[in-house]
Amino acid sequence: MEYLDKLDYVIWLPLLLWVALYFWFWRFSYPLFMHKMVKKGQRWAYVSGSSAEIHSRKAKLRLLNFVFSLVASVALSVSVCWLFRRFGICEPVYGLVAIAPAMVLAAVLYSIAMGRIAAMFTSAYFLEYRKVRYETESKGTFMSEPDIHNRTIWSYNKKLRHAQEHRRFWKYVRAMAKTKKIPPDVYAETMY
Repeated sequence: MEYLDKLDYVIWLPLLLWVALYFWFWRFSYPLFMHKMVKKGQRWAYVSGSSAEIHSRKAKLRLLNFVFSLVASVALSVSVCWLFRRFGICEPVYGLVAIAPAMVLAAVLYSIAMGRIAAMFTSAYFLEYRKVRYETESKGTFMSEPDIHNRTIWSYNKKLRHAQEHRRFWKYVRAMAKTKKIPPDVYAETMY
């Protein structure tokens, strides 16, 4: 009987697995999303490495995402089965049906994590865009919009590559995304 009482604490294990799965998606499997965004032509997406490295990482990350999602889903369904058995709501076998909604929940967690990644990288990119635009306008150099975007992509990728080489990639991207030191618009006062 003491063993069953200890299982009351184990019931929280699937919740910890779902939190770990979310942070796995957010921190380690973002290259899948970034590669898809690069193919769509998003300028803020950053993928490091050669195309061969990217393809080998993509296959491994897809497999790991599926395996981790399946493990978290099975753990959730086992805990649901145990709850059904403990409280006698219905047959414990019906708890195995929880695997399918749990996999859907994993897909939702993935989309939430990738939305957070997209927002962070987008704000970091547009900070760099405002810096490049401010530098060119303050020097009196007039560049077309595509030239400003190309220069921004070049400097943005260079800074992220440099941060990755020095093992401070996430710290740098987060700092860029959360910065409050936004360069002013030189011509904003003349527009009103």
